[in-house]
Amino acid sequence: MTAVYPAPWKLKGRGYIFLYKFPRSFETNPAFKSNLTNEPFSGFGTLMLVDYEESDAGPYRELLFIPGEFTFLRKKYYSITKIYVSSMESVENGRRNWGIPKELADFEIIPLGRNKERIIVKKDGTVFFDVTLNKRYIPFKINTKYISNAIVQKLEDDTIFFTEFNGTGIGKLALLKSIKCDEKYFPKICSVKPLVVTAIDDFKIEFPEAEKIKLIK
Repeated sequence: MTAVYPAPWKLKGRGYIFLYKFPRSFETNPAFKSNLTNEPFSGFGTLMLVDYEESDAGPYRELLFIPGEFTFLRKKYYSITKIYVSSMESVENGRRNWGIPKELADFEIIPLGRNKERIIVKKDGTVFFDVTLNKRYIPFKINTKYISNAIVQKLEDDTIFFTEFNGTGIGKLALLKSIKCDEKYFPKICSVKPLVVTAIDDFKIEFPEAEKIKLIK
């Protein structure tokens, strides 16, 4: 049992956001399903790679996947359907605080020059995600208040977690040089070209205490 780190959390770091528009044929993939509803996803999907240098549970790295929006209780929400982090503190407290289905994995970041790097993620010694990215040069501000910033999650029991987060940072467009993923561990999205990839520096995000409700069977 790891230490307990209750919400709210304030996190700082850097990372990448991949924006996708997935074909309807992907709906049969289990990673494109939410355990909250049988409704299909819609809108834009997101992959995020983040290196949190500071958090209330210590530094850790993260790879997460959101296939799009889901209709739940007559509203549209985002839901994380697959996520890996590099520390057990983040795994256990992420599940406890926000119902986020975190799993443990190993991360390696390899610098390849001033604005280029390779990121490798492993599970049980197997590389299942391998990406090389090159940052561009013109910076711009990012603020999550301009997008939907609410997620809803459910783990094994019938507790639903609603969380609204706030994040800011400095973005730069990034070029995706190469990407590989293993469907055994992560959604098979490598065949789909992202609409845009954004590198984010000075990333600051706050996760408050979640609103929780218990479903009645």
